[in-house]
Amino acid sequence: MRRTLASLIALPLVALVTSVAPAHATGGAEGVPAFSHVFLIVGENATYSQLTVNNAPYQTLHLRPDAAWLTNYWATSHYSTSNYVAMTSGQYNRCEQEDVKPIDCHQRVANVFHQMTTRGISWAAWNESMPEPCYLLNAGVNRDFNSYRPKHNPAEYYVNVVKDYSNPDAECTDNVIPAGTTGPNDMSAFNSALANHTAPAFNYVVPNMCEDGHDNCKPAGNVLTQFDDFLAREVPLIQQAYPDATVIVTYDEGQGGGANYGSKFGGGHVLTAITGPDVVPNDYSNLHNHYGLLRTVEDGFGLPYVNNAKTADPINEIWA
Repeated sequence: MRRTLASLIALPLVALVTSVAPAHATGGAEGVPAFSHVFLIVGENATYSQLTVNNAPYQTLHLRPDAAWLTNYWATSHYSTSNYVAMTSGQYNRCEQEDVKPIDCHQRVANVFHQMTTRGISWAAWNESMPEPCYLLNAGVNRDFNSYRPKHNPAEYYVNVVKDYSNPDAECTDNVIPAGTTGPNDMSAFNSALANHTAPAFNYVVPNMCEDGHDNCKPAGNVLTQFDDFLAREVPLIQQAYPDATVIVTYDEGQGGGANYGSKFGGGHVLTAITGPDVVPNDYSNLHNHYGLLRTVEDGFGLPYVNNAKTADPINEIWA
């Protein structure tokens, strides 16, 4: 049964994550280690060269020294939704490229979320400011710091996750969940899962439209720092709760395209940084994209490759 906003408010925050208790997978292939917990955090619309000490101090001064810092990583396309879908299913279609909401644009295609379900691996798509689980419509506004947009929530674009778009299936309502309340920039449910060690094996973390850097919320001119501040607040909590975690920070797309605009590398030059106990911190210049990131996640969890992940290069040069 679909939960209502009122019922969510009535529940303790920890109750939101009881359906995503940890399950550990066996994996490791192509030089990628077996993953225990993965936290994949996605920011918005930042070209690699835009990230500086002034506007992204946490990423450049604190994250980078401990990370595999990928200097030649490219988004696949424009605009947002096509990249979210690309990094979770290895493909995208035309209406996803046009950012159409999932209730009007969805497809029955293999994806990493349903792969996890069928293999018995726990997962959650954590969406900041989402009013209720598997919510398919826009909600909130930037002035209240609680703007949620399903176009940044790729799990909802897959028919095998949602099933019925007028009455979503339990696979969606149990796993595609709010990261907190609809209060300002609230990640309290996610943070409770960290504190109580109830986070699932695979965590896809999407901030709201302020904290992901999509929209310029107060103070003016702070768009890049909004996501950097989010990372500075949340990544240390993840690392403290789960020292075994692989934390992946990436961006959906950059400004402009690549050398082969419209190709698998046409979404602009973006940062991807990866930390974890098996990562060798360094700068790495190998060419990668969202399809290769998906293949890497599939390698680490022992999943088969889907769609364009089948021919993508895994990120396997960064591990001890």
